[in-house]
Order: sequence, then structure tokens, then C-alpha cells
Amino acid sequence: MPRTAYLNPSGMTTPALAAKKTDRPIGNSPECVKDYIHHIKSYMRDVCCSMRGGMGMESHYVDAHLVQRKLLIKSGKNANKCLEKELVVLSDSERKKAKLDRSQLFHNSDSKPKQSVALLGKAGAGKTTFIQRLCLDWASGSLPQFQFVFLLNCKILDLTKSTYSLKGLLFDLSMSPRCEDSDSVFKHILSCPDEVLIIFDSFDHIKDFEGLLQSPAKSHTNTKYTIKQLFSGLFQKEILSGCTLLIATRPKDVLNQVLRKMDSLLELCGFSPEDIELYTSKYFGDASLQENALKQIKTDRYIFSLCSNPLLCWTTCFLLEHQESCNDLPSTLTDLYQRATSKHLQLASLENSSLCKNRKQLDIPQLCKMAWEGFKNHDTHVNPGSSTELLDCALKSGILASYKTSEGQENHFADLFTQNLLSAVHLVQSKQVNEKMVVANSVVHQKKRKVQGESQDVLQRFVTGLVFQKAPDGVSILDSSVNIKAKRKAVETHLESMKPSDLVPARLLELFHCVYETSSAKFAKLLLKNLPDNLSFYGMQLCPSDVYVICHLLRYASTLKRTFSINLQDACIPISGLKELVGLKCIKAFWAHTADTIGLWEDLHQSNDELNLKSAIEKFTLHPFKATEGYHIESLPVLVQIHREKKLPMRYTHRSDQSLRHLQRLEFELGVQNGPELFPKLVEVLPSLQSLQHLDLEKNQIGDSGAEKLAGVLHFLECLKLLNLSQNLIGDAGVEKLAKALASVPSLQKYALSPLLFMHLVSLHNSTIFPDMQVFLFSFSLIRLWNDCIPYGVFEHLRLQDPRIRSL
Repeated sequence: MPRTAYLNPSGMTTPALAAKKTDRPIGNSPECVKDYIHHIKSYMRDVCCSMRGGMGMESHYVDAHLVQRKLLIKSGKNANKCLEKELVVLSDSERKKAKLDRSQLFHNSDSKPKQSVALLGKAGAGKTTFIQRLCLDWASGSLPQFQFVFLLNCKILDLTKSTYSLKGLLFDLSMSPRCEDSDSVFKHILSCPDEVLIIFDSFDHIKDFEGLLQSPAKSHTNTKYTIKQLFSGLFQKEILSGCTLLIATRPKDVLNQVLRKMDSLLELCGFSPEDIELYTSKYFGDASLQENALKQIKTDRYIFSLCSNPLLCWTTCFLLEHQESCNDLPSTLTDLYQRATSKHLQLASLENSSLCKNRKQLDIPQLCKMAWEGFKNHDTHVNPGSSTELLDCALKSGILASYKTSEGQENHFADLFTQNLLSAVHLVQSKQVNEKMVVANSVVHQKKRKVQGESQDVLQRFVTGLVFQKAPDGVSILDSSVNIKAKRKAVETHLESMKPSDLVPARLLELFHCVYETSSAKFAKLLLKNLPDNLSFYGMQLCPSDVYVICHLLRYASTLKRTFSINLQDACIPISGLKELVGLKCIKAFWAHTADTIGLWEDLHQSNDELNLKSAIEKFTLHPFKATEGYHIESLPVLVQIHREKKLPMRYTHRSDQSLRHLQRLEFELGVQNGPELFPKLVEVLPSLQSLQHLDLEKNQIGDSGAEKLAGVLHFLECLKLLNLSQNLIGDAGVEKLAKALASVPSLQKYALSPLLFMHLVSLHNSTIFPDMQVFLFSFSLIRLWNDCIPYGVFEHLRLQDPRIRSL
């Protein structure tokens, strides 16, 4: 029967799960049902008990936490454009608050049970391992709410043929043993759907997502459907309504139509520094080997940063285990995977002398070509018609993984990194691939029509690295006799023509990685020379290796006498990474989440690092400030409190207020859901923003209450020039308060009003306050009207009094 992909190291059984190890009572269920449940649990205990490299799940599993994620619900034509942009970016402090463990996967104390859950994670994050750990938990007596767990691997499912019934999906295509009385068991399943968990692993391997939620399966009988129709029927509760669905996938924009409708989105975190140490100690059983390996990994900061990815941590440990020289660790991702793949091949040849005897017999170019063809088609499957010797050696080496299916056995590339490295080798060394194709898949390009996926990013890094780096000694996937000078020159020319100032944050980050993979000081200095003064990584979820690469390359700035401002807002960067980036001498100013910045200050203060504390306070800026999430505003009062209560050392307190005093532009964009609730927090800090010139409050529905609060603090904003109050549901009471307050801000040059608010002002024409307001309006401001719904006669009358009044 099918079995799942390789097992990445991920975690241990949690106490919460261990405490629930009791089989769900199956009461008056037929004996065939009881037998099947015991049989499938026994089967899963056998299949899910080990991880990659033969390590035991119970002894080597390191528990990686989950983080609850949310989507920004948008409307309009671009609502489904890109999932990663729609996910609410959490600060480091918010991520810590949102952490969950496996016991909270389907239910936590703050919510009702979840019937559809998406497990998100990048390549190598350990999604498959997490799922197999979950299945092992269930087989061992945990997850008592489920009688049945069915695991399906989307890599090996035929998604196009209309040949499957719901019964066939569960019993023939899942990771389960043969059921002798499937009719009786299936009938029992239909009677208790709320006790069924169905897992779709590698869900992103479904190639065609168009219409995924259309034409759902609607019959439980032997009606034949495609896999997509069956999933749609399950997801939309047309069949087996009440069952729980779990899908594991990499974030992908085309998946947005599904993920937006999930009950819960959970992200699988990578390894923390403590997790890296724990996993390394588990990998190396011998105490002396543990100590030596840990010392090497922790000493090499780049390798340590890579090890936050569980798969890359396993790869590093594997290389350390088999590397003859322990003093020469890989310096790039390309180098790491070159060495690891070459070592796998070498060990496979030693294991069986009749196979993999030499490079020619292995026909590595053919394997690389298959990897490239699969990459182009978003497929990991290997053509079964390949030579037996090649497949056997690739399987023994771990380059390929084998899966049993209902129709036989399938071979797939073991992971994204391995397939992409082999694809890159094909591009670099094949004579059938010209320079133009190599350049198209190396570095980054100025004009990208859409955000590219993680797979393309990894391929770019490998192609760029292979073009410039030397092959490792011993058995290698590279052919040293192949001349790649022309391709190297083409990539060099492309690198030299890059204009980093034209790149969006995602592409700029990839350019940093590609330049790093060249291991070339020449290209590092060229990059630094052409960088804009203001670097933006806004909205990028920076992992430890991202931080390392950025810091490493920015250190060349001193020789070029360059300084930069860096935008790290919504970058989800841990305090350690923020400390490293902010501490660079070439960084003169930085934007970051306020709560994380305060956390950085506190960390530096507690460690008595006064020099870096002084620098971190002086470099922090809020200008310009855009609040799109609640946590953007919630931490501002804390910043004010630090200054007022002098929480930092006295000599630094006045500097901590610089970011507030220098803020000139603030955009409050929390919208109708969160705007009214969090507006009072903004009002609380407005008196401290004495340099504020532009205050945009459009579309927040602050109402009369909010208008009254704003009116009470406007007189503090002595530099305010523009105020946007349009579309805020402000009535007569709010207008009356604002009218008086606006007259007390002589610096105000223009303010924006919705027609409704403007009509409220007009309705006060005969009131006692309007004359004062009229003088203010017609002497100091330019009224902007968002549309032309004001009565023509009224508008013309007002415009005759002051020609600066106009309609937009």
C-alpha cells in the first residue's frame, strides 16, 4: 500500500498528548470494525515509527511548534492574488503568543473544534514528519476523538481519472492495510463521520487548482469521481459531512481559494537554536561526537542559520557524520547540497560494489535531465523506464524515494532541494542548454510578471552557485571536463546589469542570496554599490539564513563608505536577527515592529550592552508609519510610556522619544472591523506626535465617539497640515466637536471629507459654531470631496465663496 514521503526531523510527543493515551471506545461496533481499527493502528505504528536515515521517531523526533495564522480578508478583483501577501504577518512577540503544540491542532481553549485545517510550511519544514508523528500518536492511543485516520499522499494520486469512489479513496489509496470486509467498515464510517480524520499530505502537488471547488462529489456510493471532485465534496460537506480534513501544503497563491475557506491555518515553525542543539545531540548517539558536531555547527554561523530548517539540519548532520575533514564546512547552500549528494552516491557505491561503480555507469546526466523535466512540470515523479542500475543506486543513495501504490511502485525525488540541485546541474552542464536558458534560471530578473515560488528561488541559488563554485572532491554529480565558461560569463554579465533599486522586497532578498552563492567579493561589492539608500524587506518573513546573508553582504559597505536605512516592518524577524542587523555600522536608521524594537532595547539593557542599546535607540524611526494590523497600534502607547516613566537609563530616555517626535506621516488603516476599537489607542499617543504633518484616518468608521476623542487632542498637533477624515460615519455631534477643534490648528492646510460629512457641516450653517468654522474653512483649508453627490446648488454656492473648494 502507499506509504508517505521521507521523514524530516520535527518533534517529540508532548505531555498533553501523552496524557491522553487511551483508545477511543468503539462500543457496539461490529467485530470487523474493531478488527480493522486495531489492524490499521498496528500498520501505522510499523510504518510511522522511523524517520529519514533510519532514526527512530520516538527517540529522535524534536517537537517543532505550530503558529496560528490568519488571513486578511480582502475584497475586489485582487482578493485571491497571493496567499503569502494575504497572511497576517506576525511580529516576533505575536508569534510567541500564537504558538500551539500538536495537542491543540484540532481544538484549543479559545475555539470550537476545527473541521478543516491547513498545515503550512516551506520545503524541509517537516510537514510530512509532523503528519506521521500525528498518525503514530493516534495509533498509540492519542487523538481519541477519531476512530479512523486515513492518510493520502497527493504525490502519488492520479488526479485526473474519474475512477474513484469515496470508498475507494479511503481503502485503496490511503496509507492503510487491506480491509477484508470493507463494505461493513465503510457503512460504519458513514454512520459516524465526525469520528473520521482524512489527511491530504503534499497537497501542493495537485497541479491544476482551477475549479478545485467546483463539481464536487455528492454521492457516497460507487459513483466514480476524480480525486479533485472527491476532495471538493469532502471539503464542501457534500459527502461524509462532519469529518475532519487536514491538508499539508507549501503556501501557494493558487491555493488561496481553498485556504481562505479553511477553519484554521497553522504554520509549522522551523527549529529554534535550542531545537538545533537537541536534534544534533539526538542524531549523534556518542557523547564525544555530539559535542564535536555541536561545536562545529554553532561555530559556523551560516550553517547554524541553515539548520533552522529541519531538512537542512538533517543534511548538515549527515555530512558531519561522514565527512573526513571536520574543519571545512560548506560555506553556501549549493556547496552543502553538492557535498551531501556526492557523499550519498559514494556511500551507495560502497554499499553495493556491483552498482554505482563509476560516474559513467550511473548516467548522472540522465538523472539530472529527469529532474529538470520534472521541475518544469511541477512533478517529482521519475520515469519508470530509466535504467535499473540508475534507479537502484539513486534509491540506495537517498536521492530518490520509493512509494507503493495500488498499481505497483513509484519513484520520486526525495525532496525539493535534491531535485533542484540536479536540475541546476543539467542547466549548467548540458550542451543542449544555451547561455540564455541558464541566465533565465539564475539570479533574478527586473521584470517578473508575478511572484515566483520557493522552488524557483532555490533553483536560482543553485544555478548561480554551480556556475561560480568548484566541484567537491571524490564522487561528484559534476563533470569537471565540461566547459562552462560561456555560461559563467553570461551570468556575470547579467549580474553586472542588475538594478537593485528597481526590485520589490522579495526579489531583492533573492538577489542577496544569489550573490551570496557566488562566494565572490567582486559581486558583493557590486551589489552594495548599486543598492538604493533605503532598503526594504517590508512584508518578508525573514528566516535566520536570510538574516545571515543580508548581514554578511552588508559588511562590505564599509569599504564603499555607504550607509543605508532598512525597512524591517512586518518582516517577522526574531530579536536575535533584529539585533544583528541593527548593530551593523552601515545601518543608519531602521523601521521595525514597535513591540519587537522595545524587546530589543530591553534585551540589550538586561545584557548591559550600553553601546548597542544607545545605537539601537538612535537608529529607530517610525516615519512614515502605516498601521494595518492591531499590533501596529497597540505597542505605540508602550513607547510613550517608556519615555514618560523613564524605563530606560536616564541618559537614553530622551533618545527613545526621537522616533515619536520625528514622525511626520501616519496612516491608520485598520478598517471598519478593528478601526473603531483601536482608534482610542491612537488618540492616546497623538499628543506625543508633535511633528506630525499628515494624518490619514480614511475608512475606519470612528463615528461620533471617535471624532470627539480626536477633537480633544487636535490642539497638540501644531504642525498638522493634512487631515483625512473621509468615510468615518461622523454625524452632527462629531462634526460639532471637530469644527471647533479644527479651528485651533492654524497649520492645517487641507483636510479630506466625505460628501456625507461635508453635508453635516453645511447643515450647521445657522448654528453658533459655523461662523468660526467658516472663517477657518475659507481661510486655511482646501476641501476635497470624494464624489459629486453634494447638491449642485449648495456646492456652487460654497465654491463662489472660495474657489479653492473643488471636487475629486
